[in-house]
Formats: sequence, C-alpha cells, structure tokens
Amino acid sequence: MGDVLFYNTHLHITTWVIGIILFFVVLNFVKKSNEKAAKITQMVLRLFYIFILVTGALLWFNNYMGTGGGTFTESVVKSVAGIWLIGAMEMVIGFTKKGKSTFAGWLQFALAIILVLALGFGRLPLGILP
Repeated sequence: MGDVLFYNTHLHITTWVIGIILFFVVLNFVKKSNEKAAKITQMVLRLFYIFILVTGALLWFNNYMGTGGGTFTESVVKSVAGIWLIGAMEMVIGFTKKGKSTFAGWLQFALAIILVLALGFGRLPLGILP
C-alpha cells in the first residue's frame, strides 16, 4: 500500500507541474497570436486537467475519506482550491485571448496556488512537513 500511495502522490504532483508548464506555454502562444498552436496546446492542457482531477480524487478517496476533524476539512479545502486554481488558469487564458484585463484571473491564480501549496505540502499528512 505504501508504494501505491507514493506513486499516486508523485503522479499527482507531476501532472500539476506539467499542467502549470503547459499553462504558460499556452499563454505564450496566445500572446504571440499563434492560434493553432495555442488551441492544440490548450487541448493538451485540458487533458492534463482531467489527469490532475483523477489523481487528486484517487489520493483523496484513498487517504482522507475516512479521516475526521481538521485533516478531512483541510483536504476538502485543498480539493476545492485545486479546482479553483484550474478555473483561474482558464480565466487567465480566456481573458488574454479576448484582450481583456487579466488582473482578476492572476489574483485568483496566486491566491489559489498559495492555498494549494500550503495545504498540500505544509499541512496535510502526505506533504513534506511533519
């Protein structure tokens, strides 16, 4: 069971890292008006959103579903913040494509990523801090 947990955790982190990298690649293509490349890369990014959600759900159901109290609550908040982060990424891309101000999207991106990282690595049992 420990090995599966280890690999699930690392798979989830890897999908997030690739997702964040793809997000910035899409933004770069959008800013350079390379619509075809932006569209293809955004579809790949959306596929990674699914991977992120699936690996996150597996981690949650395997590790936090039966817990109680603060750990359960923090895991739910982290899950919601992760979905919020995906929404903020899509908001930034959409506003950039339309030429609108992206301040609100970037603010939400920053708040959500801070919350996700603080809970995921700092507070929850599978993080790097004891």
